[in-house]
Amino acid sequence: MSIPPPDSSDLHFPTKYSQPFIMQCLACLWKQRLSYWRNPAYTAVRFFFALIIAVVFGTVFLDMGKKTGKQHDLINAMGSMYASFLFLGVANSASVQPVVSVECTVFYREEAAQMYSALPYAFEQVAIEFPYVFVQASVYGILVYAMIGFEWTAAKFFWYLFFMYFTLLYFTFYGMMAVGLTPNYKSESTE
Repeated sequence: MSIPPPDSSDLHFPTKYSQPFIMQCLACLWKQRLSYWRNPAYTAVRFFFALIIAVVFGTVFLDMGKKTGKQHDLINAMGSMYASFLFLGVANSASVQPVVSVECTVFYREEAAQMYSALPYAFEQVAIEFPYVFVQASVYGILVYAMIGFEWTAAKFFWYLFFMYFTLLYFTFYGMMAVGLTPNYKSESTE
């Protein structure tokens, strides 16, 4: 039984995985969507934190955007934007790390079973953050922009949201990268 018949050929599979790359991506996106949906604490805390920080920063820098008479006032307005972007960005970076750490353990198990490769998993772990960060940046940006009192023109407002969105994405992806580059979640601590 261990000797193959003379006219037979070896088994050959075109890929290591049972599905093509696009199907792996769709399966990973579906899995990530369910994972985030089943983790309302992460999403709710992130949105609640954005709302509270927006109110705090909006109150601290209330109507600072209307004061443009002196150079010092402009520097304060730019500093308020910098502080609001940086503070919420670092919070996003820290809050995504435990979630990605848990997802990594699931990934190792599923990748060992050859369910999908690392590339579709990474793409979809990044892709699932786009809508969540967009809603977070929009809520935060609208509140802070209105409370600080920046000029209400469409171009300036959308530039503000654009930078807010991509800053939050940057910090969120930075937190993901920190988990991916370290051997375990405990060694990512920034004490």
